[in-house]
Amino acid sequence: MPPDASRVAALELEARLAKKPFVYLVLDPQRRVLEVKARGAVLDTVQLKGIEVISQQPLLTRRAPNRPPIPAVWTLSVGPGDTDREVIAPTELRPAPKEGEEEVEPTPAAAPSGPMPTPTQVHVPPPSYRSRLANGWDLWITDRLPPQSALGTFTAAVRDGWQRLRGLGEDHPPAVTLAMADEDARRVHHLMRTGTAILVASEL
Repeated sequence: MPPDASRVAALELEARLAKKPFVYLVLDPQRRVLEVKARGAVLDTVQLKGIEVISQQPLLTRRAPNRPPIPAVWTLSVGPGDTDREVIAPTELRPAPKEGEEEVEPTPAAAPSGPMPTPTQVHVPPPSYRSRLANGWDLWITDRLPPQSALGTFTAAVRDGWQRLRGLGEDHPPAVTLAMADEDARRVHHLMRTGTAILVASEL
């Protein structure tokens, strides 16, 4: 039996990603997992509660968006993880000791006087966020899938219509929605940054 062509194509795409010294993601809708990988090794695995293609459509002219070809490598063009990490400069720069010299211990800083400064609050990533893909779609990570029943889509379309009449409507591109646990969404938040590659290994 000949090998599955799409499976072979996915392996070839990942082989190219694995040659680079960067972390990349692998989305496998068939297994419902999102894997964090580097050099072909799995660093972390997120179990998905659901995967859905969501598109914003008018009530009277509904049509499904044209889906991008799969397998493929998607690249994030804008992501919420861009602001997750900050580079903090050292308070003091000292040259490395020469051979045979002992390293001089730095003079301890004087104890601060006055009231204690307010501690910096640790930023906690949200459990739901969107990233823009280079192909024009969005990647939406959330804790639950939006309702896709006839009643749910009708209600969403009516709500969108009223918002547009009030000048509050927003246009969103089609989105691949991944539902996962809150702690998993926060854990991968920093990876949703510009330039991150996502290999979509099987059909959505």
